[in-house]
This record gives sequence, C-alpha cells and structure tokens, in this order.
Amino acid sequence: MAKRAAAIACLLLSGLLVPTARGEDAWTVTDAQFHSRTIQLESIDATGLHAAGGAALGWDDVLDLSRASPAGGSVDRYDAYLSAGDRIGGEPIGLTDEKLRWKSPVLGELELPLDHLAAIARAAPLPPGLAEARSDDVVRLSNGDVTHGIISQITAAGVTLQTADATPTLPWDAIGAVLFSTPPTPKSENRRAFRVGFFDGTSITAAALSLADGKLTIGLDEKASHQAAISAVVSIEQLNGPISWLTDHRPVQNIYRPFFAESFPTRFDRTVDGSQSIQERFGQFHHGIGCHSYSKLVYDLDGTYAAFRTQFVVDSDSPLADVTARILLDDKPVMQRKNLKGGRMEGPVIIPLHDAKKLALEVDYGDNYSTEGRFAWLDPALVRTLPPAATQPATQP
Repeated sequence: MAKRAAAIACLLLSGLLVPTARGEDAWTVTDAQFHSRTIQLESIDATGLHAAGGAALGWDDVLDLSRASPAGGSVDRYDAYLSAGDRIGGEPIGLTDEKLRWKSPVLGELELPLDHLAAIARAAPLPPGLAEARSDDVVRLSNGDVTHGIISQITAAGVTLQTADATPTLPWDAIGAVLFSTPPTPKSENRRAFRVGFFDGTSITAAALSLADGKLTIGLDEKASHQAAISAVVSIEQLNGPISWLTDHRPVQNIYRPFFAESFPTRFDRTVDGSQSIQERFGQFHHGIGCHSYSKLVYDLDGTYAAFRTQFVVDSDSPLADVTARILLDDKPVMQRKNLKGGRMEGPVIIPLHDAKKLALEVDYGDNYSTEGRFAWLDPALVRTLPPAATQPATQP
C-alpha cells in the first residue's frame, strides 16, 4: 500500500486582533457569537488560546480555528473510519486483541478498537454503503465484487475473511473498501472535546489539547496521547463548548416521506444527494443537514442548552423549487417559513428553548409538491447561553 505524501510545512496560529499576520501563519478563529477574525497564536492549554502580547481567549468563547489547507496531489492511500465520525489516514500494521494497529503519517502508530471501526477504504469522499446497517463484515473488491463474512485478521498484506465455505486472504491491491458490521452506537458525551483536522484529511477527536514549541499534544483519553507537528494541522474545532453542533447528536426520529418514487434520505454534514460535504457546497459553514421534502428530524432536549440556532437554504437553482420549513418545540411550531425559493440564504434564526423536551426540524412540500425540494439546515447548533438580542421568530400563518 502506498504511503501518504509527506506533510506540507506551515506554521499555526497567531495573536488576537492583530491588524496583519504573515501569510503562512494566518488562521481564522470563530467565537461563540459566530464572529470570525484573523489571529496569531502562541500556545494552547486547558484554559484556552494564548496569543502574542499576552492576549487570551477562553474556551467558553471559542468555536473553532481554521486555515486554508495546502493544495496537494492525489495520493493512493487508505482511511480508517470510526463510528464516532473520526477519519484517520494511513495503513494497517496488524490486528491484535481486538485492536487494529494503524500507522498514521501525522499521528504515528495508533491502536483502534475493532468495535469502534466502521470502515477502511481507499481515499474518497465516503466509501459506498458506509451509513447502511450491517450484520456482518463486507469487503468490496476493486472489480465490483462483494464478499460477506467475518474478518479474522488484518495485516499490511491484506484482509482475512471467514466465509461460509472458505477463509481467503484478500490483498489490499484488490480491495476498494472494508465495511465492518455495524458497531454499537457511541455513548453520547457532554464533556468538552476537540476535533482536530489535518492537511491530509485525517480528523480525530481529542479529550484534551495543548500546544507548545510547535508541537500539538492530542490527548485521546486518560491513557493515550500523541504529538503532531502543528504545521500539519488545518483545523481545531471545539465540541460541547459554548455550542454543540446538532450533527453530533442522534435524532430520536428521522422521517423521510417521498411524494413520488424519488429517494433522498437525510444526510448529515453532506448535501442530500451525497455529492458534496456541507463545507464544499457552502464554504462559510461548518456543519449542516441535507434533506428533502418531506422530512422531519426530532431530538431530545435535556435542559443543558438555552437556544437553538440555525440558517437554512433551498439547495436548488430551479424556479420550480418551493418548500415550507418549520422548527417545532414539543410538537408546537415556533418558526414557519412558507414558499421558500432556491438559492436564498435564510437566518440566522435563534429559538429560545425554555423548558422544551423535544426539538424538531421539518421540511414540508411546497406549492410544487416535492419538485426540487432539496434543502439544507446550515450550522444547526444548540447554544448554552442565549444571545442578548435573541427573540423568538414569528410563525407565518
């Protein structure tokens, strides 16, 4: 298996509110009010960001840090996809005691519990079938064939699969993707965490971070930590900080009801047709939910958050596009927008949650039924502190 291209050198972060920054050091910080600014950073610790000149920004006011990813050529590689959403590039070393040893160019050697793995696939936007439930392991071969069974070994040479009548070892050169049986649903955590993104597409969740002397220390849990050159990092996103992205929560109901025979199931962090990530389609947004009329997502609320914030858009340029969008609390509409047309960005809308137990997002048929009913909820987030100017939007009749 070909190894990844070497890391492209760049130096991170930078002082808060400096008027200019050297091009290779320029980063963008987004604060809890969704305002962005160019920064220059010296260090990161448990309290937050520390900048040149002694300026500091606490974690309670930070959503994320990001910078442009350096351009690179196509690299023949594999990615490990974890059930919690992490994606780690590299190559397998071996399988021991239900843990996959994985060599990452940016993080070094990792141990990935087998019951946390969703897939191993050649680098691509997403391996086909990743979101589908599976009762056994599936190997998709490069020639299009599919084999089902139980994976008994993974090495640098290939994958050994126990089937009904054989136990073949399939070489990596013949494999397009390995899809593991559906792992248990990850336990929902409400503790602060960080999602670190690297120039090569790797994205990993950390329980703690620190930055000093150009090295980012990534604490995966209480026992395991890894260091990476900050030059390889392109984003640091805080999870369960001042906001919690709705895409990190699992809906208790996910309803899609097509009007005719079309099939556009709801997708998280991707457009509803699956062709692009939300960031690729709508560059200024972090996360989103692609859906189609009629769809309804329902989430449990536990009183942790004060408000819900989102923007939204009809994801179609067709003049026939026409949908109705609703936000409901405990089955009561608190926002309704009828006859939404394609291409017009709506919001931000901020909904105080009060004591509500359920939040629902609904996209209904418009005047043209389900024609061109593609839709995206953009940066949907649960907010811990109600912004001072937030008011409940009027519901259209």
